[in-house]
Amino acid sequence: MKKLTLIFVLVFAGTAISQRTFDIKDASQYFDVKVKVAKCDDQFCSGRATFSFYKKGGTTPYQVITLPDTNIDISDGGPAVNTTMLYDKQSVIDVGDYNFDGMEDIALCNGTNGAYGMPSYNVYLSNRAAGKFVYSPALSELAHGLGMFEVLKDKKQLETLNKDGCCWHITERYKVVANRPVKVWEEVEDARGADQSKVKVTTKELVNGRWKTTVKWVKAEDQL
Repeated sequence: MKKLTLIFVLVFAGTAISQRTFDIKDASQYFDVKVKVAKCDDQFCSGRATFSFYKKGGTTPYQVITLPDTNIDISDGGPAVNTTMLYDKQSVIDVGDYNFDGMEDIALCNGTNGAYGMPSYNVYLSNRAAGKFVYSPALSELAHGLGMFEVLKDKKQLETLNKDGCCWHITERYKVVANRPVKVWEEVEDARGADQSKVKVTTKELVNGRWKTTVKWVKAEDQL
């Protein structure tokens, strides 16, 4: 009986920390991705991860990116892709045009280094001359708040979210100039005042090189 129990424990432990490989074919219309990650349980994967990129139908990767850590939510059976649902679910890989040059860029989850333990990302821009994705430290900085930033296609801007406790939230928007983010708008919702029924909303917008600031007070139930 003790021997059977020991075998069960060893098998369970091996399963809980098993290495896994995921074939992702729905992230892009131009390439597929194979993700090999060091350890998984039945809910999440983490640890060293290798992302191999293949042209559609190809068998040889044209680029391989290795990260020392990642975070993959597999609670629905497989990794989420191109999904940004704030506190609910975030992707292991996000594909989008982050610098608005008409080419697909990528963001790879590098762990849970964002605000309040949210997933964080390394951002890579597509470089036609190099024929590969090139790491962008500047845009990666934007992906360390409350998860991955949002691409506002109509405005050609990137939007980030962050907070400090329950009662202070900030939304920031950036244009991308020469592949670097330039902040052009922010809105802060602050409910830390003595009057808990009101929220102070401060909006700043960059207009002709100067910041224009407006302040208003709203009912607490209408904000946050």
